[in-house]
Amino acid sequence: MSWITFPEPPDVGGIQIGHGQTRLRFEDVAQDGRLRLEGIWPAIGPILWGKMDVADALLRLGADGVRAVLTYVQLEGGEDPVSVRAFCEQEVRWRLGRSVDEFGRTSRVLFDTWLVSSAPRGVPGNPALDPAGAERVRVARAYGQHVFTRPAAPAGQHRVTQIDDPLLAELPVVTTEYRDPRALLAIPAGATPVDPAPRVDAAPTVFGLCHTDGNQHVNFLAYPRLAEEAALRRFVQLGRDARRLARRAEVSYRKPSFAGDVVRIVMQAFEAGGEVGVVAAFVPDGGVQDYGDLSEIERPLAVVRVGFAA
Repeated sequence: MSWITFPEPPDVGGIQIGHGQTRLRFEDVAQDGRLRLEGIWPAIGPILWGKMDVADALLRLGADGVRAVLTYVQLEGGEDPVSVRAFCEQEVRWRLGRSVDEFGRTSRVLFDTWLVSSAPRGVPGNPALDPAGAERVRVARAYGQHVFTRPAAPAGQHRVTQIDDPLLAELPVVTTEYRDPRALLAIPAGATPVDPAPRVDAAPTVFGLCHTDGNQHVNFLAYPRLAEEAALRRFVQLGRDARRLARRAEVSYRKPSFAGDVVRIVMQAFEAGGEVGVVAAFVPDGGVQDYGDLSEIERPLAVVRVGFAA
């Protein structure tokens, strides 16, 4: 059983659901044929921004200084192998939401997205073979929460509590939970700690242009990838088998990092539901200390919880 509670896709239709086909890159698939976590999310872009009407609404809002900023992501890869020679069928859904304060007033306007990917089942250990005629299986799913904000506004004026757009104004807004980054600063409920306390990864992480994208900061997929690499180093230190593949992750972002930034990864290994995993917090290099508990990390740049399977 997964230690991540994956939110079910909403029952929506019309402009709130889109479909498309994508072909995987060779490097998206591990040697045993399972889809790597890094290869899951990129399918959303061509569908959401290239085929769905909501992209026009988001662009109009962006022109007025309001952007939907990605702040929380869940990624889950399947256990079935996939072939790089087959197309993946993608389904994308989205929904408007709001979080409320203790008085029931809107505190944030949220844009939630879901992705479900399916493909013909590939041949174990040989992802280059053509799976013609094979049964179709779910190979991945993802969920992302965006918060509408005014990034360029003066201090104290970033928050958005109402969206004014002709397309979005006609749609229902669901009261839902805002995913606070600090909520991930703990091993999952029911998990057993492998490390008795958080540990600082020995090597500093230096962000370069290779980690960035057109938004002028480090791309969000860099964090789970770097957390996976740090976890494998820790498994070797613990005497654990490092021949594992990350199958699920949740990632929360508090503040962007930029090319040239030096950060440290503070992590704690755990076991849960038959998996081994880590909580990894990214903190500025100058602010690292010895932590007795993950909750002592006051201002992480990002937090990743990632689980592995053999």
